[in-house]
Amino acid sequence: MKCRMMALVVFSLPALGVGIAFANMQQPRSSTHVSVTDGNFEWTMNHRDDGGELRIRVKGKPEFTDDYSDIKTLPPRGSVRVEETRGSVSRRWEVESDANGNLRRSYALQGKSHEFDSEARQWLSGILLEAVRQSGFDAERRVDRLFQKGGANAVFEEVSLIKGDYAKGVYLRELMKVHDLDSASAQRVMTLAAREMKSDYEKRRVLSLAAEKFLNDQNVLTEFGAATATIGSDYERGQTIAAALKRGALTTAQLKGLLQSVAGMSSDYEKAQALIHIAGAYPAEIASEPAFFDVANGVKSDYEHSRVLLTLLRAKPNNEALNLTLKSVTSISSDYEKARVLIQVAALSKDDENLRNALVEAARKINSDYERGRVLSAAFK
Repeated sequence: MKCRMMALVVFSLPALGVGIAFANMQQPRSSTHVSVTDGNFEWTMNHRDDGGELRIRVKGKPEFTDDYSDIKTLPPRGSVRVEETRGSVSRRWEVESDANGNLRRSYALQGKSHEFDSEARQWLSGILLEAVRQSGFDAERRVDRLFQKGGANAVFEEVSLIKGDYAKGVYLRELMKVHDLDSASAQRVMTLAAREMKSDYEKRRVLSLAAEKFLNDQNVLTEFGAATATIGSDYERGQTIAAALKRGALTTAQLKGLLQSVAGMSSDYEKAQALIHIAGAYPAEIASEPAFFDVANGVKSDYEHSRVLLTLLRAKPNNEALNLTLKSVTSISSDYEKARVLIQVAALSKDDENLRNALVEAARKINSDYERGRVLSAAFK
């Protein structure tokens, strides 16, 4: 079975005084490529900048030493090759395993075999650690090692050293998948995603997983709402909110927190979609919530506004919700869309004189004689 994944990673390696001067690079170009073909793992990384080029190729999943300064084991016939040209200096380090997994190492400086001295070891350890960190490679084992040493805080400190949103997201998701987090740590995940990640897509992936695991904590929910509000893309924000709804058993307070995130969306379509998801999943909880109608009234499109109200009405809400619906209808300009909603209200309010009077009053504000007649006919049928 063949599976491929590509990720673009841009990062800076710290200057080590041995030619690894990646800091302050101009227009760096970096990419990583991971492929798994019939169980055979291959990972390549290429990085270029004005000062030189770094190439890393891994065949077979290696096990690194704890400090990522060397390779501990490789599967049979596996290999790791690191090549760097920095200015006029070129280096190449390679380790290969035979059919029994025995390792053979080689190191070359300026194209010639050279002793793997202290300078070479310093060069390699800086290259391996930073490449692993910034690419997200070996994240599963690295997160586990960090957690065993210093708990969630050790992982958070590592995440703050990562430049790219992709790798940041890999580390945070791996932390949540494998380890139980307390309330403070779960909140920290939200804060890091909100403050340190720019990609709406990667941020959504982190927050969606957090929503599945931690929204039963009110403090976490508050941070979740704040973090969701930092997602600029209405689509990605809507997907994050949808993920929270899938979790199930949200309280009214939690739903209000989600509504605050919906309120900040610009797209009428995405805002309506989010409200429809909420109304469809929790009709009883939000039917009488003024906060829900406040957000619905912020939908400028008459069509999208009516879609939201009609979704709620399908759940046959109580009279309080029907009154709120009648108030919300007043912000719809289209006679046709207004009539669509009022006709549905009429079908649900036949036994309440006060509601019918309010319905008739709302119908009088319809300019179209035809649409007004349809509503009144439904009210007195």
